[in-house]
Amino acid sequence: MPKPIVLHLGDPIAYNHDLYNGPFSERFTIIRNEDLTRESFIEALKTNKYGPISALLRPHFASGNEMSPWDTTLISYLPPSTKIFSSAGAGYDTISIPSLTTKGIYYTNGAGASDEAVSDTTIYMILSVFRNFTASQMAARSGDTARFMACHKDLAGISHNPRGKVLGLIGLGRIGALVARKARMGLGMEVVYFDSKRRVEEWERELGVVWGGGLKGTMGRADVVSVHCDLNPETKGLIDRERIGWMKDGVRVVNVARGGVVVEGDLVDALQTGKVSAAALDVHEFEPVVDERLRGMENVTLTTHVGGGVVETRMGFERLAMENILAVVGEDGEVRGEPLTAVNGREVREVLEGRKNGERE
Repeated sequence: MPKPIVLHLGDPIAYNHDLYNGPFSERFTIIRNEDLTRESFIEALKTNKYGPISALLRPHFASGNEMSPWDTTLISYLPPSTKIFSSAGAGYDTISIPSLTTKGIYYTNGAGASDEAVSDTTIYMILSVFRNFTASQMAARSGDTARFMACHKDLAGISHNPRGKVLGLIGLGRIGALVARKARMGLGMEVVYFDSKRRVEEWERELGVVWGGGLKGTMGRADVVSVHCDLNPETKGLIDRERIGWMKDGVRVVNVARGGVVVEGDLVDALQTGKVSAAALDVHEFEPVVDERLRGMENVTLTTHVGGGVVETRMGFERLAMENILAVVGEDGEVRGEPLTAVNGREVREVLEGRKNGERE
C-alpha cells in the first residue's frame, strides 16, 4: 500500500532531522512543493500534480506561504484526501479557518513553542515602558554627551518601578498566563485580565489573577495594558480611540500579539496628548512599515516582530508541525487521532462526526 503524501511547503528542515528522516519519512511520502506563486500552486492543485495529498507541512513561519492568502478559493482546490494543514508560527490571519473546517481539514499552529520567548519579550516591554529604557538607549547611542547627561539626570523623575502597579492582560491563554506568573513573581505586579471566556475561580486563584469584570473594567484598572489575543474579525482594531479612552490617564500600552489589534493612528494621538504615557510594540498594524511618528518617539519601544524569535522557538515550531501530522494521519491516510495544537479542533470533529453519521444513515 502506498504511503500517504505530505506536501512540504517552504524551506527544508533545519533542526529536527531525526524526526523528519525517521518516523516522519517512514510513515509518509514527502514531496517538496515547487510551485512558488499563487497561480502556479493553484494550477498544480487543479491538475492533481502532487497526488492525493493527506497533509500540508509548513515547518517554518518565514517561508512556504508564497501562495497566500489561503482563502476559500485556494482551499477549494485542496483534494478531498487532505486531512490537516500543519504550520509553524502562532498567527493564522492569512488562513480562512472556516473554509478549512468546512472541508474537514484540521489547521494546527505552533502554539506553545513560542510561549516562553513571547512572555519574556512582554516582560522586557513592561520594564521598558515603566523605566523609559528606549529614551536612555537613544541618548546613549546619539554620541551627544549633553543628551547623555540630561537623560542620566532627568529620567529618574519620570520613571517608575512596576512593583505594585496593575497589569491588565487582554487575553489569558498560555502566553498571557506565563506573563501573569512572571509579572507577579518577578516584578511584584497585580494582574487583572479580560478574555472571551472567564477562567474558573480556582484557576484564577492558583495563577493569582483577578477577573477585570469585562474589557472596559480591565482597561480602566490597569497601569499598563498588554495585548495577548488572536487577530480575528472580533479583535481587529480592538485598541482604538474609544477604548483608549476607557484607560487611565498616563496608561502604558504593550502589544506583542498582532499589529492589527491596535489602531496605530489612535495610539499615536493618545501618545501625543499624554493620555498614553508610553508604548511598546513588537508587532505593527502595517508591517513591515512602522509609523513614522512612532519611530521618532522616545517613549515608544519598537521591535521587529521578534517576540518569539529564538532558536528554541524555531525548533519547537518545526517539531510540532510534524508531530501534529503524525497524530492525525495514519498509515492508510485516514484520520487516526486528534492533533496536539488544533485551531479548529472541535469544529472539525463535528464535521467529521457528521460525515460518519451521514454514511450510517
